[in-house]
This record gives sequence, C-alpha cells and structure tokens, in this order.
Amino acid sequence: MKFNLLTNNKDTISDFKRFLANWNNESNTIIQKSSGSTGPPKLIEIPKWRMKASAEMTGDFFELDKMNTSLLCISPKYIGGKMMIVRSALYNLELTIADVSSNPIKGLTKKIDFAAMVPLQVDTILDQTPEKLDLIKYLIIGGAPVSSNLEKRLQSSKCMAFSTYGMTETVSHIALKILDNQNAPFKAIGKTTFKEIKGELIINSVQLGIDNLHTNDIIELIDERHFHWKGRKDFVINTGGIKIHPEKLEEKIKNEILEDNFIVSSTSDVTYGEKVIIICEERIFNKIQQFVNNWCFDRYTKPKEIFTLEKLPLTTNGKIDRLTARGKVIHD
Repeated sequence: MKFNLLTNNKDTISDFKRFLANWNNESNTIIQKSSGSTGPPKLIEIPKWRMKASAEMTGDFFELDKMNTSLLCISPKYIGGKMMIVRSALYNLELTIADVSSNPIKGLTKKIDFAAMVPLQVDTILDQTPEKLDLIKYLIIGGAPVSSNLEKRLQSSKCMAFSTYGMTETVSHIALKILDNQNAPFKAIGKTTFKEIKGELIINSVQLGIDNLHTNDIIELIDERHFHWKGRKDFVINTGGIKIHPEKLEEKIKNEILEDNFIVSSTSDVTYGEKVIIICEERIFNKIQQFVNNWCFDRYTKPKEIFTLEKLPLTTNGKIDRLTARGKVIHD
C-alpha cells in the first residue's frame, strides 16, 4: 500500500505505522477498545478475518476496486481509523494521511476517491474551506449522528456523503444512509439483515459472524435490509463523537457538591450532535451554576446549559425519571 503525508504530526504518523505493523504481524487478532455505545468502554479482541470481511463489504458497496485514492483523517486508535487503513491496504489505494483535526483537509490539493470523517470535521470544513470537500468523491460520516442541519448543508457539496451506522462490535459500519434525501433510511451492506424486538434493533451478519446482536438503538424497521434510526434506549450522550455516560459524570459532580437532586442529560446540538446539560431542582440552581463555572471540565463534558424544575419527577421505585425530566425542559 502506498501512502503520503498531509501532516507533520509525529503522533498521527506513529499511530498509523503502529497499526499497520500490527495488521501485518502474525497475530490473528487486533485489540480494540469499544466506543461505549452499548455500555462502558471495554477491550474487544477482533479477528483480522472479520476486519477483512468488513472492508470487503464496504468495498463491494462503493466499488473500491475501481478507485485509486483514500484519506485517513480520523485516529487509528479507533475502529473507524483502523478500518480506513485496512480498506486501503486491501484495495491497494494510495492513502493520504492528514491531521486528526477539525479541518483535516485545508491543505488538500488533489482529488480523493474515498474518505471518512466525524460530523464535527465536516461542519468545520463547510464553515472554513467548503471548496475542499468537492475534492472528495465518496465521504462516509460516522462516530456521531449527522444532524439535519449538516445534512442540509451537504446538499451544496459535490461529494456524495453517507451517514454510517455501526459500532466496534460490528467492526465499523454495517449500514449506510445516503445524505441527499432526508427521508432516506439506513441500508444494510453486504449480507447483513435486521429485525427488531420491542422497537430495538437486532443485527445478523453471516460475513461478520454476528448472530442476533441486540443493540440499544430504537428503530423503525422497514424490512430486513432497511430501517430508520430513532434514538437510543439508554442514556449515553454522543457529543462530537465522544461517548459520555451521564451516571459516571453525575457521580463525579456529586462527590464535589454533595447534592443529588440533579441529573446530567443532553439536548440536540447543530455542531456536536448532542450537548451535555444539567437538569436540577430550583433550590440548588445557584450551587450547580457556580460549580459548572468553576470546575475544570473538558470541552465535551462541560454542561452547556442548566435547566430547573421545582421537583425532579420520580419513578415508582423512587429513582429519578430521566425521560420525564428531560421532556419537561427540552423541546428538540
């Protein structure tokens, strides 16, 4: 596989070379940390044959055997970055390695046949250098939901963009949604099939050795090959591709302010897909606000808004009713 550099970042180049060496060594597996979509992140041992099968499924869909160039601008530490390298190696694509940044293609001058990005990168490119996106023929966007606003903005671009559905457990995406029609469903790739139980997506893939993988995603099933994604059963917050578990963040905050009459939740955000918010009882608003203003959150976990209720609603077993509380203050 040929590759060239659009970055001087030593860590990015090192991560690429390290994975490529692991891919070519004698081991039959790759160790990958899960994204946290289906629970707390964990280490998963992925057979290389499964990664190759996934690459072939994507290759058949996009006819990568007829293409020449690809772009790596997401970290090889994640399954999405690893799979871009595997696809490029399998189909002998010339891989351009760019910065893992919000605008990785600002220095791009040549056309690229196939690329993968997260929504935040695409939004930034459209803000700063929209003409660069026209250099890309096919673009897959994953790691976080694609907002309706981003989907609309992409209509002015010449590149053909797709939203992906998948997780570490499915070795990257197993369904794609073309972003030239807001009503388009996700369509299975390869021989993947879907079913649902109580509205929750179940995945089967002979090629990947997946048998009745029960997800936390709520879907509207059209047929065994198509579905509309509606949301998540659990409360994981996906902000800019970073998965945040509200209960874990709440625990950290409670240890500092010694209060429990609040929850961490989310609301939709044009740039990040979702943003972190806090819903608290009115009597502790000032305490929560002071804490949020003074504590050292990172850019993703820092709550962007605080909403108040006189009393947080409770379930029949005395726990805070998260869905009802969110519904009382949020109008997406």
